[in-house]
Amino acid sequence: MKRHEFTHLFGFGAAMVLSGCLGSCTSKTDNATPAPGPGSNNIDFTLDLADPANARLNDPAFGYVYSANGQVIVAKTTAGGYVALAATCTHQGTSVQFQPGSNGFICPNHGSKFSTSGTVLNGPASAPLQAYTVVQTGTKLHVTS
Repeated sequence: MKRHEFTHLFGFGAAMVLSGCLGSCTSKTDNATPAPGPGSNNIDFTLDLADPANARLNDPAFGYVYSANGQVIVAKTTAGGYVALAATCTHQGTSVQFQPGSNGFICPNHGSKFSTSGTVLNGPASAPLQAYTVVQTGTKLHVTS
């Protein structure tokens, strides 16, 4: 059946619904943002640990915040230091979360696990999360790529 016969037979609305369904069958989820790759983003920001907006970093049950418009996740490790990684899973672009109890990152979408250095510990992700440099001076964390 030709496209114009299909749209005539089923109506334009049905064709739009069908094309939307077919278009969503890609390797990325809707609203997924590709993970920052090496050299693709110039990350350079400072977090103030004394700022109430960053209080979750010092919460032992939570231990992380998103920064740089959600591109970076900053977490406090069990050793007391801070790490910053690309916030989007390299598998399908879902935002990862820090798990203080296991001192690692997990993607809630398909269960990929990453170390505090960004290394893949468990797939389906096969590429690591980009790690950023974190320098602490007093209550300030300077994060750069």
